[in-house]
Amino acid sequence: MLSSLTAAYLALSLVVIPPTEIRPDQVDHVALPCAQAGASADDADTAGALNQQLGTKMRGYMNPYNTSCARAVVETVQRSGLNERAAAIAIATVIVESSIANLDGGLGDSVGLFQQRASWGSFAQRTDPVWATGRFLAVMRQFFPGDSWNNVAIGDVAAAIQRPAAKYRHRYGVEADDAVKIAAELWVHDGEWPLSSTENRGH
Repeated sequence: MLSSLTAAYLALSLVVIPPTEIRPDQVDHVALPCAQAGASADDADTAGALNQQLGTKMRGYMNPYNTSCARAVVETVQRSGLNERAAAIAIATVIVESSIANLDGGLGDSVGLFQQRASWGSFAQRTDPVWATGRFLAVMRQFFPGDSWNNVAIGDVAAAIQRPAAKYRHRYGVEADDAVKIAAELWVHDGEWPLSSTENRGH
């Protein structure tokens, strides 16, 4: 028989992470690389730092792999000329959709970090973190012209792009604060660009 504490925890888990959402401990079996050379030593260090900062789904689950995926997303946003808030919107989305894992499958025909459907692009495109992030940003700009996404809540922007069932729209807002922290940790402020996430980092 479950203790009352265990039962309460399981009930809370079902509320916070609906059955259709990928849990952080479910991604290792179907995760594709986000960086050609694999995760770096910097990714390992950053993962450790983030695990102390985060407060929701990814707390304690950041590792070198999913940090390399988050880095690929943030780098792509920054190289596109958009701001740190845009990176946070993208990160909130991939936290919810894939636990920041480049998945080769998902619900229906969804794949990749953003769990994009086949109508968004080919399998190769949707599992390429740079392409997938760029496509996400393009749709964001289409839905929110004139950079109006800057004036809308992070979770609402993500939900508008991903278009989940109404009962799941709140999930992106739940992860917004942690997404801001991840984006800030990975944003390049000194102008010394690292190699692209698809290139060898030399580690």
